[in-house]
Amino acid sequence: MRSIAHTFQKMAFLLIIMAGYNKTEIAVGFPAFNIDKNPNNPVTIADNLTMLGREIAAGNEQLGLQLFDRAVQVAETIEERSTKIEALSNIAIKLAEVGQTQKARQLFDRAVQLTKKTDENFTLYQQDPALRDVAIKVAQAGFTERGLQLTQTLASNTRKAEALNAIASILAEKGQLEPARKILLDALQKARGITGDYAYESNGSCGNEKFDILAKIAGNLSLLSQFDRALQVAKSVTGCSSASGESGEDYQAWAYLGILAHMANVNQVKQAWASSQNIQDDVEKAKVWSAIAVKLAGMNEVNLARSIAAQIYENILTITKIDSGLALREFGVKEKALRDIAVKLAEVGQFDAAKQVAETIHKLTPAEIAANQDFNVGNQPRVKALTFVEIARQLAKAKQIEPALQIVNSIENGEVKALGIIAIAQELQTAGQLQQAENLLSQNLQLPTVSNPDDFAENQSIISIAEALVKAGQIERSLQIAQSLKKDDSKQEALTNIALQLAEIGQVDRALQITNTLTLLGLKESALTKIASKYVEIGQLDRAVQVTQSLDENNKANILIKIVDAFAKLGNSETALQVAQTIPSQEMKANAIANIAARAIKFK
Repeated sequence: MRSIAHTFQKMAFLLIIMAGYNKTEIAVGFPAFNIDKNPNNPVTIADNLTMLGREIAAGNEQLGLQLFDRAVQVAETIEERSTKIEALSNIAIKLAEVGQTQKARQLFDRAVQLTKKTDENFTLYQQDPALRDVAIKVAQAGFTERGLQLTQTLASNTRKAEALNAIASILAEKGQLEPARKILLDALQKARGITGDYAYESNGSCGNEKFDILAKIAGNLSLLSQFDRALQVAKSVTGCSSASGESGEDYQAWAYLGILAHMANVNQVKQAWASSQNIQDDVEKAKVWSAIAVKLAGMNEVNLARSIAAQIYENILTITKIDSGLALREFGVKEKALRDIAVKLAEVGQFDAAKQVAETIHKLTPAEIAANQDFNVGNQPRVKALTFVEIARQLAKAKQIEPALQIVNSIENGEVKALGIIAIAQELQTAGQLQQAENLLSQNLQLPTVSNPDDFAENQSIISIAEALVKAGQIERSLQIAQSLKKDDSKQEALTNIALQLAEIGQVDRALQITNTLTLLGLKESALTKIASKYVEIGQLDRAVQVTQSLDENNKANILIKIVDAFAKLGNSETALQVAQTIPSQEMKANAIANIAARAIKFK
């Protein structure tokens, strides 16, 4: 009886806390909760959440529910309406996940209510998207009929189609295929009913909402094995290009790529190949045909994959003069299409075929590079050489070291040749042949000459080599190369990349040591963000908290969310709540507290 009374006492005082009664301290045989004149005082909230965390750690469901209430209170303080609606909806989803369906429904009703009233900060333009998002989250929480009801109240066919498509995807993921199919067909009908000319050209951009949603529906139709209908939808979609032609929205390509993602046998992919012959835009055709060839190569349809590569080379984007941003964009798309096919052929062991496709990749001539000096050509002059590096890598993985070296030694570009040597050494290292890897690097690795210490391109070559060496386990050699750079910002960029790679492979303390030497704030921030995230991943949460304190608010909030969840998974609700209280974003804070509450109830 005493334990029951004890629990009721705790609950009573927690209710006082949540209501914000004007008391200074109450203690009745269990940890005291601080209550001052302002229950929203950050210090008070932190103290009280700590006490809640201790109780939740013992598996108290009612205290978990009180914590949900606190999460809602935090969400209600959010001023921006769309963000508040999203935060409340996310909490409602978590309530539904732990079986608190009535509370979840009530919170969703509150979110819907907030979408109804417009003002100068929440206009009619924002109202429909906000309600669409609530409808989707309602369905995600398991209240499908209610989600569909809300969808019907949306003002435009565009938002209705978007919501229905998302709900169909949610049901498909849950294995409810027949309801998903019916809803998706309704989405298709609504999308086809979208009227008006949505295409526009402004400030170098373009867009078409109807084709955007149709492309997504095509992908979901293929998810439900509705391949014929999916391909019909894809045929009805076209992309758009900006006024300058230098950018575009490849809606038809996205539709086909979404369909291909769910195709699991050769006949289906061949069906997509036949359908794709009708694509009019060469950029989109190159992307789709390349994806089809890659898929076929993975299914051992090597001859057809090679045939498609040949057709891309001979018939698509036959550019005679690369002298504009549009021509350069089209050139880049075509060469990447061929590169992807060549690399995939190498991955499946078809090395001769891979080399034949790689040979068809066009290498920009010095004159073409000079003609495009006003444009960012990036890696495009090196695409062909880098493709051969990947073929050499696959040869080395297949233990064919001599053929791999022959390919790399034939590369003229000094930087790319060095990357090729490092790639082979990396595969040797992975195979446990450490001495062979070391010998290869010692005897063959040569750095390109830096004739001008301030030359950006020359410095970038050295930076890329230093980064590649870390992946091959050559950390000290990489650091020596980075330190040899004369230009300070290039040196710091190299050290940042090394730190990022070290964090990725689990050498986080060493990564932090290097990062602490950086002085360029943007570079240091990116490295610290990666390091903090990696500390969370490997379970060193106290270190993660320490590093996170140095981050800006956006990055700090994202990492703190991960830290909170990690502590909660370990059953350390007290620390999880303490960390949650330090999250600068009210939306993320509410979400973090709700996560802790859900975990407490689910695993009580």
